[in-house]
Amino acid sequence: MSSNINTTGLPTAKSTEAGYTSTADQDDVRLSEMGYSSELGRKFSLLSILSVGFSISNSWWAVTGALVTGIMNGGAAIYIYGTILVALVHVAIGASLGELASAYPNAGGQYYWVIMLAPRSYKRFLSYFTGVVSWAGAMITGASVSLVVGQGVVGIIILCRPEITYHPWMAVIGYQMVNMLVFFLNCYSRILPNLSKASFYISLFSFFVITLSILIASPQKASVDSVFRGFSNFSGWDSNAICFFTGLLGVNWGFSCLDACTHMAEELPKPDRNVPKAILGTVAIGFVTSWVYSIAILFSIQDLDAVIATPTFVPNLELFRQALRGSIAGTIVLEVLVLLTGIGCLMSIHTWQCRLMWSFSRDNGFPFSSYLSRVAPAPYNVPLWAHIFSTFWIAVLGFLYLISTSAFGSLVTGCILMQYVSYSIPVVLLMLQNRKLSNPGPFRLGRWGLCFCGYGDYICVCNCVLGFVGQGNLHGGQEN
Repeated sequence: MSSNINTTGLPTAKSTEAGYTSTADQDDVRLSEMGYSSELGRKFSLLSILSVGFSISNSWWAVTGALVTGIMNGGAAIYIYGTILVALVHVAIGASLGELASAYPNAGGQYYWVIMLAPRSYKRFLSYFTGVVSWAGAMITGASVSLVVGQGVVGIIILCRPEITYHPWMAVIGYQMVNMLVFFLNCYSRILPNLSKASFYISLFSFFVITLSILIASPQKASVDSVFRGFSNFSGWDSNAICFFTGLLGVNWGFSCLDACTHMAEELPKPDRNVPKAILGTVAIGFVTSWVYSIAILFSIQDLDAVIATPTFVPNLELFRQALRGSIAGTIVLEVLVLLTGIGCLMSIHTWQCRLMWSFSRDNGFPFSSYLSRVAPAPYNVPLWAHIFSTFWIAVLGFLYLISTSAFGSLVTGCILMQYVSYSIPVVLLMLQNRKLSNPGPFRLGRWGLCFCGYGDYICVCNCVLGFVGQGNLHGGQEN
């Protein structure tokens, strides 16, 4: 790791110089106190950063992408009550991350916080481990979204041409195409704030249109009792409790990337105030949209077996077709909205992982850091080498789906949990210091801090353990 970082958390002589009167100047001075200079410019606003955060989490869209996972592991109970539980958990996690982001508004996020909080003898190892785990989680999150979008494209083709049989290579082609599309969209810094806001509005528009369409058009509605009291266990576990908690991993997919906003801290004004707002705003919007959308889905399913066993391999396509009384055109329109939302989600993920790799390389965290830490000149003004390198690894991960679809799913689950590991380390270190920050920001948890941090860390550990549970009664070659 770089030795240029100011780990004292105290102002340097530069902060006392006159002439820094604007908000941007004050933010840049604070960044210089950390040992860095502003290279990317502050083009984002609170709304555009919130758009990035929500576009990545996109909790209602995650319900669509992981539909069968929830149905098989708890069913209605997962979506109705599991979503409430997961949202409450992420309020605690988001508040803990927000407090750290307010104290140390740095694009490095978790790994930088570890540098500031860890004992001297463990700083380098823990910081490096946190940075690698965080970046790996971002890579696999991008891979999982690319796969869902690629499968959606193939699903539309099979819906229109039923004689076509689904093969994994078809989804991989769609995966690579959408990965390259969002790569090019992320090459120009000037358009990113507007693209982020556009993806945010598209997501909310799609949510309203799909929710209202399936509720209004579905010929039969499930009973209130089955929606709010139903429970299904097709997990292979005899214990309903284990089934329920493993099912929560699917719901977690829509809340697991809360750190994304922290890695944009050097690209918006007043990051010590705005980043915590964006994190908690992401949780709030995510909960409302995912919970309402889940209720709409549960009321609108007509034939659950057909949804699970659909030949398109895209369960929500079959759900839309059933709800729209067999209308192929209407089903395609709703799926196109899902795909546009997914592309916006992946675009923001590329923005996130690019900044994460760039900031880590700035502290010599990767091989070839001298290249990966460069910001390309105009008209790009983005960390282009870091963007290319990360996009390449997302492309490589896509080919794992050709080898084993179950292995790819296990990798996705494991690396989502990497996010929880990266959250836990700085929060645990903060608790070990009795929650004393050398330079606390304006967002503080105060007397509630220990409760929020302890609860958030406990849940992160539980999720990591449950991530290795998987399905019960598996044969030898199927275990995660």
